[in-house]
Amino acid sequence: MLARSALVTPLLLVLASPTIAQTATTATSPASEPAAATKAPDACRLLPQADLEALFPGRPITAKGPTLSPIHRGPQYAESCMYAVKLPSPTSKMDHARFASVTVIRWDGITRDRETPAQAFASIRATREKVAADPKLTLKLAPLTGIADEAFQETNSSSVVIRARKDDLIYAVSLDLYSEQTAPNALALTKQAAARWQGGVGMVEAPRQIATNSAVTVPADTRPSSVAPVEQWPDACALLTPAEVKAAFPDMMVSEPRKLMGKITHESRENRQEALPNPIGCQFEAKRTVEKDGKRTVELNQIQVSVRNVAATEDLSKRWFQSAVKVSEAKTPVAGLGDEAALDIMNRIHIRKGLTTVDVRVSGGERDQALHDQAKARVGELAKIVAGRLK
Repeated sequence: MLARSALVTPLLLVLASPTIAQTATTATSPASEPAAATKAPDACRLLPQADLEALFPGRPITAKGPTLSPIHRGPQYAESCMYAVKLPSPTSKMDHARFASVTVIRWDGITRDRETPAQAFASIRATREKVAADPKLTLKLAPLTGIADEAFQETNSSSVVIRARKDDLIYAVSLDLYSEQTAPNALALTKQAAARWQGGVGMVEAPRQIATNSAVTVPADTRPSSVAPVEQWPDACALLTPAEVKAAFPDMMVSEPRKLMGKITHESRENRQEALPNPIGCQFEAKRTVEKDGKRTVELNQIQVSVRNVAATEDLSKRWFQSAVKVSEAKTPVAGLGDEAALDIMNRIHIRKGLTTVDVRVSGGERDQALHDQAKARVGELAKIVAGRLK
């Protein structure tokens, strides 16, 4: 038994020795990897939040965190980093998010058996030039100097992207379009990122801080106005004269017109109001005293002409008219008045002619069918006069 055991033991040692040797080799072979990993780029250090705070003073900034490089490239590093910046909207009182990011496109810290960084950057630029040559796209390319070793800028309808090479690092800085500050800000971020990288060394401290903007520029509101200029708005009291109202109510006393002034609002981040020079409303009262069932009763009608809207375009005028008709439930079309007209249950006729929408109303008889029908007939006659004076 002892002899047999003695024979087995050396054999087990021989069989085990390759495994032990292989394990030792696996554990010690990538001795260079930890050193390479320490020289890896860090996107969130290339573009720290402090840079954005300097460029967008006082604005809320949210860090979205880093995105790691794919595992198959070797030791992982922060390949990209993104931030959301809350900026004032030019068209409302709300703020909206604009994104800033940096992405490492290529780093030669581990693999060096491909084309040189300069050749790779030239290939990237040639590809982007082919894309920009497509007339269907709004992509514009421009070379940049004084940024890293070489760089070029891309501008499209939504963002500014600067692609740059510093030594063995190729990266892209992207900034959503906001105002005329966008391109200078993207340029400053790209230049600062280049100062934080040194080939063969890795991440370094930038020699100086990024220049601080004194304020965030709010872009101009370039939307065309939805309403016509004030001088195009008609005088409501010129659309229907006191004599014409008296002719429609011959058996009643008609008051002098009451003029109603108004303003139009130009919508933007800070809404601007502009006073209209002419009345947008003209109101008359017609009344008489009658005896019914031995009692004296006052019958009263209010006659009102209102300029509701003068739109900037005919398409907007049509849409505004349809909205007004829907809200007031004016379900009875009326022919022969402007481009389109409709009567609602309150004896109000909405009229659209060209860019202008007005309504003419005769109140009274809400609880008396005969008086209600009489008011409907009278508003129809007055609406013809008003429509005839609209341009």
